[in-house]
Amino acid sequence: MVLLSDLQVMKIYRTKDIRTVDRLYMEKTGVSQTQLIERAALAFVRAFIREEKKPARALVVAGPGNNGADARSVARLLTEQGWQTDLWDFSDKDSLERQQADWASYLENLSTGVVVVDGLFGSGLTRPVTGFYSQIIEGINFLDTRVYAVDIPSGLPGDGIPFTGGAVVKASATFTFQFPKLSFFFAENYPYVGRWQVLDIGMGGMVYPEVETPFRMTEESDIHNLFPRKRHPFSFKNNYGHALLIAGSLGKMGAAILAARSCLRMGTGLLTAHLPGRGEIPMQTSLPEAMVSLDSHRDVTGDLPQGLLIPKSPFTAIGAGPGLGKSRETTDLLRNLLTWCGNKTPCPPLVLDADALNIISEHPDMMEHLPVRTVLTPHPGEFDRLARACGLERAENSYLRAMQAIEMAVEHKVIIVLKGRYTLIATPGSPHWFNPTGNPAMATAGSGDVLTGIILGLLAQGYDPRTAAVLGVWLHAGAGDRAAAGGKFILAGDIIENL
Repeated sequence: MVLLSDLQVMKIYRTKDIRTVDRLYMEKTGVSQTQLIERAALAFVRAFIREEKKPARALVVAGPGNNGADARSVARLLTEQGWQTDLWDFSDKDSLERQQADWASYLENLSTGVVVVDGLFGSGLTRPVTGFYSQIIEGINFLDTRVYAVDIPSGLPGDGIPFTGGAVVKASATFTFQFPKLSFFFAENYPYVGRWQVLDIGMGGMVYPEVETPFRMTEESDIHNLFPRKRHPFSFKNNYGHALLIAGSLGKMGAAILAARSCLRMGTGLLTAHLPGRGEIPMQTSLPEAMVSLDSHRDVTGDLPQGLLIPKSPFTAIGAGPGLGKSRETTDLLRNLLTWCGNKTPCPPLVLDADALNIISEHPDMMEHLPVRTVLTPHPGEFDRLARACGLERAENSYLRAMQAIEMAVEHKVIIVLKGRYTLIATPGSPHWFNPTGNPAMATAGSGDVLTGIILGLLAQGYDPRTAAVLGVWLHAGAGDRAAAGGKFILAGDIIENL
């Protein structure tokens, strides 16, 4: 069985470690700083030309440090490729005062159609960009044109979000080198980063044990190595797990059906859906492949499923939450389920979503009873409620929210799938994974229920909870990309059909 820890994966280094990685690479390979800069510039120009195609006029802005050196090399290479290149080099602090008036005049007389290459500052900023440098950035942002950032938009720190009061370049696209920057994964930075792409400059094959980072980005090659498992030709349904899904309430049976369908679509051998009494007909008519366990309550669930009460429970994984509601009876059910898990050795792996999370937020003592490595799948609003229940202040931005998710995952020994454009899978111990796939069309009712079912299906088949979370998020988002191909709006059910 292949585990995530066995894979060569895309690492996300913090800013303080990037220079160390560069130095280690040069020491181990003998590649010089100048050669590395030339590689970066060449990779940038190739990506730039793929976007722009026909030579035109480019404004290249260079600053101090390696980022400015990259930009100067980019200007030279673009000129060699037939571009009319205007290089503004602001690396000499002594000449900035003279350049200030010239820059203002240049911008006033600049014709339309120029494309901007931003290489003013790199990722190592420790304070906001102010003064004349901020005027340079504001001038770039004022231009109605495409802007390409070299490695990172100037003014944006490599970690976190922009400094208060500082100027930041608003790039159309960012071409970064070898490793993504942590700041690329947060919503507040999208207006500055735009589309981004990691360019290979030959450093990825090296291992840098001297520099450890807790952050990873899932890649397609990782998924190919994890899924699907090859099935034995003589296997049968009992070889692929028996999932229990506790879901649904009056008016929300659709959530239960979506989660059940995606669970089975993932290859689970058997699924029992524990539903309110009124859920039998909707489930059995829309998904005859699922078995049904009916609660004694008609509109909500309040009883532990019978399959949990027998000496040898058949269930290999349990999911709860989609469409569940927060009634007193359902709250008691969730509490009883966690008590059952605490008394069961070993407890089947557990995934909780939606109203199961909302119930825990209103009854924070339940957090202490979650089995180790339970998978929680909150969207930002659900997470903020959980965080408050755990005594944390409301996060002011998505970076702080992500750090809180990691803190909670470590403290409570659970896996938190913080859903978003770059869903974060925070684990009890590093690494923590960002998922790059997915699209805005997936922001639709039921999408989260589908993800719960996918993860439940993987858990039921024996996937390790961390692997099931990382793999499930990728497959869910990838199916969403397939469903939305061509710019279509989609329904949650379309995600299932594209798994």
